[in-house]
Amino acid sequence: MNKQRISTSLAPEVIIEKIDGNLQVRGWDEPEVVVQADPNVLRLDEQDDVVRLNCDGDCEIRMPSGAALQVDTAHGEARFRLLEDSLTIKTVHGSLYLRNVAETKVETVHGELLAREIAGDLRVDSVDGNVTARDVQGQCCLKNVYGNLDLRDIEGDIQATLKGNARLRLSTVSGNQYEIHADGNVHCRLPADASLLLDLSSKGETISIKREDGSRLYQQGSCKVTLGEGSSTMTISAGGSIYVSAREGSGSEDEDSPSGYEGFGRTPDDFSEQIARQVEAQLEAQMEMMNRQLNEQMASLTASISRAGLSPEETERIMQRARERSERANAQTQEKVRRAQEKLERKLETARRKEEQRSQQSGGGARYGRSAWQFNFPPTPPAPPAKESVSDEERLTILRMLEQKKITIDEAEQLLSALEGKES
Repeated sequence: MNKQRISTSLAPEVIIEKIDGNLQVRGWDEPEVVVQADPNVLRLDEQDDVVRLNCDGDCEIRMPSGAALQVDTAHGEARFRLLEDSLTIKTVHGSLYLRNVAETKVETVHGELLAREIAGDLRVDSVDGNVTARDVQGQCCLKNVYGNLDLRDIEGDIQATLKGNARLRLSTVSGNQYEIHADGNVHCRLPADASLLLDLSSKGETISIKREDGSRLYQQGSCKVTLGEGSSTMTISAGGSIYVSAREGSGSEDEDSPSGYEGFGRTPDDFSEQIARQVEAQLEAQMEMMNRQLNEQMASLTASISRAGLSPEETERIMQRARERSERANAQTQEKVRRAQEKLERKLETARRKEEQRSQQSGGGARYGRSAWQFNFPPTPPAPPAKESVSDEERLTILRMLEQKKITIDEAEQLLSALEGKES
């Protein structure tokens, strides 16, 4: 794929009209938009600090983090990260991944939605799959979710309507109104000092409430309970059962026994977060290693050329070519590593879903402790970049420098390796 660059301000408007493949967008501190895609299927335009983009294939974009972004249609999966201004998305036909973004509005997601660290409100009209959202600093409004829902640490109000099961985990209760309407079961963990008026309705006629002063099981369709002073309101309606825990240690694994949440189809705590953190840590370590190797190679090359006494023009030409080839090889390696990690994530997610299906068919929740989902990925060495031949002119220049004893044999080998894009 080729890269195209457009200079902008630090806060342009970017409109992505249609992406026929997968889309990746990441913010950065540079005043330019860089698009990596097949140039034959990319249409890119800029006018008055407004960038418009269409692509008939996969597309990767780096843009100023302060850009206001609008996405009309993405036909594959879509990933957004490190964006500090508003994000508006109409339709994603695959899954949608959000991390470290600002206020976000989404109309339709035909796959799953995973959102983390949202600096503002998260508003979504429709999601065909499951939803996982964590660390939302504003309100969370999910009008129609056709799968399961897992919410954690939402600072503002919550409104959610879903077809599957719901799990809500709050370390603080700072919103005014919480409404969850699920066709399945609902499991809610609250802090011991929560101040809430609970209005609970269960078609399964099972409502379990655990508090510091004791636990109570209501075998009835509805009940109202006041926690603390009842300064906020939480309304929960479930087609199945409701389980509420508001006491110290309510987040412990021991309390989450399958018998207490039968039919919930439990998944391990923070499964997606564990995988994301481990994959990202490995990827960043590999990228850091490659960048360090590149810097060391370029520093050695610079020292060798400076001792050779070449003209500034020859020096610049050799350095520029070595730099371009090294960066190209680095980019190719990054792409291979990224695709390998995404493939691994998909396999792990498929395995998790199969285990959920087996546990649901057997009539109970899966019994997995946190340690069962720890993964230690073996380090993956950077893939060797494609070799490029050194021109006869460059080879003769290096041999002449060697013959004149301006460089050593080792330095000559380093020069040839750098120009071929190999590691020194």
